[in-house]
Amino acid sequence: MSKLRFSTVLSALLLAAGACDRATSPSTAEKAASAVVTAKVVPVPIPTATPTPTPTAPNTANTTAPPQLVVPAAQIYQPSDLKPGERRPLLIFLHGLGASGKTAFDILHLAAFGARERVFVLAPDGSVDRQRRQFWNAGRACCNFDRRDIDDVARLAQLIDTWRARPNVDASRIYVMGHSNGGFMTERLACALGDRITAAASMSGAAPPVEQVCTATKSLALLEVHGDADEIVRYAGGSVFDSPELSRFPGAQQGFRDWAKRLGCTGSALAAPDRDLDARLPGSETRVERYANCASGSVELWTVRGGNHFVGTGQQTFEAIWQFLSAHHS
Repeated sequence: MSKLRFSTVLSALLLAAGACDRATSPSTAEKAASAVVTAKVVPVPIPTATPTPTPTAPNTANTTAPPQLVVPAAQIYQPSDLKPGERRPLLIFLHGLGASGKTAFDILHLAAFGARERVFVLAPDGSVDRQRRQFWNAGRACCNFDRRDIDDVARLAQLIDTWRARPNVDASRIYVMGHSNGGFMTERLACALGDRITAAASMSGAAPPVEQVCTATKSLALLEVHGDADEIVRYAGGSVFDSPELSRFPGAQQGFRDWAKRLGCTGSALAAPDRDLDARLPGSETRVERYANCASGSVELWTVRGGNHFVGTGQQTFEAIWQFLSAHHS
């Protein structure tokens, strides 16, 4: 089984296991996760050889947008109790490679979340590659391995513009969150659409390359959540799956500093109190750093010590990220 195929299976299994802590105590969730991994993952052989060479994805700058991105009704939540003239926030969640908007919508209970917070929620689907995996073309590093002519920045921009123009959506509270390939895409959107997005959170993704020119923004809040034990999108940077055929992405610390420069931050990053984001890890395992003195917004990096590629799949992390997003208005 290739590393790409194995990661898709592992992602689905651990995402499901991580969702257990939404309804059970941390100890029960840990046992459930352990049972899934032991029964389903350990017996599967993982090759040590480098994956079959894969063409590098093209830059999205000169590609053509395909037809409008349509989100299925089962992947949309709309508050039903709005008062006349009331406007509510919009959250867009972008899935990882091989996952889907429907999977994220169900496992993360996004309908229940939307009802509780009275928020519009969309979980769109990416395109399908030759291995039947849904993906986002977030740039040269991830994850358009077939080199398809797809401009996902344009597709998602059209989706955002359509919804933010609705009279019951608050255009000053447009939030984007994504995991893995969806994290790469979230940061790509923050770069390209920073004038339309209020706040964005990337889990196990990476920032655009330092040479990527971003749209000027008055106030953008950017958060990256990354495990320092991530073996797929490494915390220190590199290439996805450690494949030398793919373009490199900056490490979490480098991306953090690059965003600080883009947002006109001055001074050094400040440390905030550690947080307990992952019930599967002991203590307050997450180090928080932020640039607050910025001309065009703010940027934070949450480093999950011992966290793997699947940080952000549990209740504690999701709720903490939402608190970060929802605290910002443009």
